[in-house]
Parts: sequence; structure tokens; C-alpha cells
Amino acid sequence: MARIHRDLDLEGRLDRAMQVFWAKGYYDTSIETLMTRTGLNRAALYGGFGSKRKFFEMILGRYRATYIARWFAPLEAPNAAFAELEAFFRQFRDLPAPAAKLGCLMCLTSSEVSPHVPSVERIVSRYLGDLRTLVRKAWSNARDRGEVRVATDPDLVADYSVGAVLGLWAMARSPMPRDSIAHYLDGVLSYLRNLRPVGGVDRDRDVRST
Repeated sequence: MARIHRDLDLEGRLDRAMQVFWAKGYYDTSIETLMTRTGLNRAALYGGFGSKRKFFEMILGRYRATYIARWFAPLEAPNAAFAELEAFFRQFRDLPAPAAKLGCLMCLTSSEVSPHVPSVERIVSRYLGDLRTLVRKAWSNARDRGEVRVATDPDLVADYSVGAVLGLWAMARSPMPRDSIAHYLDGVLSYLRNLRPVGGVDRDRDVRST
């Protein structure tokens, strides 16, 4: 491991490895491809990380600390509520490269690898669980502030939102027209907005307060 950490270009090499896994998936990424794209030799990969699986798990952690951290930012804002949930979803309107074509590495891994590799499944499950928790908290805050109808169920909205995220990322990776993704996103935002009080008045809240 120490030998790899002395590599001054390690950050760039790891980013290139991430791009390979992101584009090809775990199973279609060979050690030979990683060696060619990163410049790391077989001894460095196996000696530094132990196995292809462990190397991939490290890459998933790196992906989470960079791409996912930026993407989660609106929901992790202090006292995030409805506006932050909208801002989170609006990011799908103009996805940066390579996400615009490759979707989400974590979501790709959720269907490709995690059903077969328990250690990877735990990483993906933690990511999906954290996303659900953030959405649920934002919705609960919005409900407490009267931004959405009090009768709405934060658990229902959180589960719907996680499903919508998985669907949007799958569409981003697919050859579907970009307009179709925008239309799907419009539907998600409409669903959320339709749970707001009509005319700013929540009749359910008024009934409960009497």
C-alpha cells in the first residue's frame, strides 16, 4: 500500500479507474483494462488493494465522497425542506459529464453487482438508505413548516423519490431521448408540487388543529 501512496499521480489514476468501472461496469472491467487506463501494474493493484473487488469497493467510496457528496448537497443543507428537495431533483435537468451519459455508478452497481456480492450490496444499501433518510427528513421539515399538506406521509414520499431517482439514472444511461428524461422529471416534480396546500391553505391541517 505504501508503494501506491507514493505515486504522485495516484489521484488521477484512481479517477481514470472510476471512469472505466462507470462506463463498463464491474464485470466487464478487466484487470488488463485497468492497467492500461491507469498505468498501474498488476503488482500495484493486487499488492496495494488485495483484489479487484476490494479495489472496486475503494472506488465506490471515492465516488461517494466526490460525485455523490456534491449531488446530495441540497438535501444536506441545514433544515432542508421543500425547496431543497426541488433543487435536488432539478439537478437532473443538466447533468454534467460523464453522468449525463453514464448515469450513476452506484445505481449501476445496485443491479449489476450488489445482488451477488454481499460487501458491495452493503455499500449500495447504505447509499440508498442515506438518500431515503435525507428525502424523508426534508419532507418532514416541509410538513412541519406547512409547505406541504400535513396528511402526506414522509415514508411514502421518500420511497417514491428513491424510486424516481433510480428511474432517472437508468434513463440517463439509456439511449432514450434527453427530452424523455426531462418529461419524466417534470412528472416527478409535478407529483411533489401537487402535495402542497392548494392556495396555500391546508384544510387537513385546519381540521387537525380544531
